[in-house]
Amino acid sequence: MKAGPVVLSEGAATIGNVTNLLQPHLSDREADRRAQEWLDKLDPQAAVGARHHIVPRFLLARFASPEGQLRVRNRADGKASLRSIGDLAVRDFYTAVTESSVLDARLESLLSEVEGGAAELLRQHLDSRVFARSRAFTPQERATLDAFVGMQAVRGMGMRRSIEILTDYTVKLLNEDKISAEDARNTEFVPHPNEHLKMFGHLAERAEVELRHRPAAMVRLDQPLLIIGDEPVLPVATQEAPGGTPSAVEDEFVLLKGGRGFAHAEAILLPVTPSIALLYGSHDGPPMPPELSLTGAEAESNADEHNQMVVASAVEWVAASPGNPAFLSMRMPPPEPLFAIHDYGSPAAARVNTTPARRPIRRLRPDDIHHIY
Repeated sequence: MKAGPVVLSEGAATIGNVTNLLQPHLSDREADRRAQEWLDKLDPQAAVGARHHIVPRFLLARFASPEGQLRVRNRADGKASLRSIGDLAVRDFYTAVTESSVLDARLESLLSEVEGGAAELLRQHLDSRVFARSRAFTPQERATLDAFVGMQAVRGMGMRRSIEILTDYTVKLLNEDKISAEDARNTEFVPHPNEHLKMFGHLAERAEVELRHRPAAMVRLDQPLLIIGDEPVLPVATQEAPGGTPSAVEDEFVLLKGGRGFAHAEAILLPVTPSIALLYGSHDGPPMPPELSLTGAEAESNADEHNQMVVASAVEWVAASPGNPAFLSMRMPPPEPLFAIHDYGSPAAARVNTTPARRPIRRLRPDDIHHIY
């Protein structure tokens, strides 16, 4: 398994749009060249050992109190606590191990650059409106926004846990003659955290390309009712893939359902304040006004639907402003499995279909440094 520079170079085209190393009209070759020059200047050790925010600090701050605190509820049991923004970070979540057993956290530095561009964009559109009307995003702003949302969609615990689940199932399926039914049910084959990191650039770029073909607008509610979770990018009304679910699956076929891809989503949401969400409309849909306003019962209904999606998507926690009136009484249904696998009835598929636990490897362990392959 490769990591380090390989992980970062795969996402070079995505990086450039946000760091102003590239412009949207540049060729792919020039984009990759400029991005690689920027990456080569980073210190691989700068963020090693640091606490990495899976949801950016600047975004969480928009939901926090002036003292930097959020009301947080555990996704598994619904228990609530008052926590600081720093408490929601995970040490070394984006630290890779190179083939020479060196820790490399340049991905965290990369994400900080992406977040800086998005934070400035939101300040301009949301915080500087005293004497200005809402306006459409410029092409460069859309490039920045699409890169940020695309990366946010694949950087979290949900994607890492998905990779773990599919790896476990695949290993068991391909080695069924060597693994007992009991071991298939009770043993989990877990990939190295590098597996998520090395796929990051490719996954983020695919998400960004999908976002690029959707109109975007801000949805403003007249009340601060929105919450946020550790998987804040929300595909809305995901449609079934063509063909539906067969009543029986032939021996040689495996049908996988689940995941949170963008391709069949009617819309995509990202909450950016307790009263504002970024909305991507339907693929190749008509343009939307820069801002949509919802009031009264319509705003409350929209917030309820949004918050239910946040809860359903979250892996470990959901959070809200400490003053949110409904957060503590909000229903927190038990987490469901991330995937449903229909095969010939294997024990490996049964484990996937009946196990709601979604907690991934949250940080590097000492022995991970010596176990790359």
